[in-house]
Amino acid sequence: MEARPMDAELEGYAWLPRMLDKARLTAAGEADGLTFGCPVDHTCLARLGVAQDELYALAVEHDDAGVLAALRARPAGLPSAQEAWFDAVAVEDELQERGTYLRVRAAADLPADRERAGRVFDGADHGAGVTVVVLQLDAGASEGEEHAHETEEVIAVTAGAAHMTLGAVQQRIVRAGEVVRVPAGVAHSLRATADGALVAVAARVA
Repeated sequence: MEARPMDAELEGYAWLPRMLDKARLTAAGEADGLTFGCPVDHTCLARLGVAQDELYALAVEHDDAGVLAALRARPAGLPSAQEAWFDAVAVEDELQERGTYLRVRAAADLPADRERAGRVFDGADHGAGVTVVVLQLDAGASEGEEHAHETEEVIAVTAGAAHMTLGAVQQRIVRAGEVVRVPAGVAHSLRATADGALVAVAARVA
């Protein structure tokens, strides 16, 4: 079995037949350099509103017609082929010629920050100018020692609340849905308040 061409369509759905073939080849251990979950696959998945794992399972279990039937039977349904259509060859060309693609990393797969209680996306390691730390702290836990950065830092609290200090005298509770700026070179600290866990995202120039 070989993957169908990049411009192949299934009932008008662009790229879907090639992606289904790649999923089946991957399941059989015969992908031979083809990657299920490549950037073009993710463009197709986004337009269809389908998760990668869901489509993989359907591709392995069903033939093409069965996959479409299962997708249409979901509560979310399936957009029409016209709504979901995209120029897959143009996306592939852009990837190859310009290296432009949406690179996504799961926070759990990022390396642990050695100084803070979180996971770090180090911009220098990923060709980005921004470093992002995903903080997840239990109630009352601190991210680490008081520290300062050479550049400004912006912290967005997405769940819970943080007790923050800034310099020698300032303190503030920053709650979910709030964003705080920490000036460059100023010592600060952050800990989850005692009433619940904290999730926050901190960003600074790499």
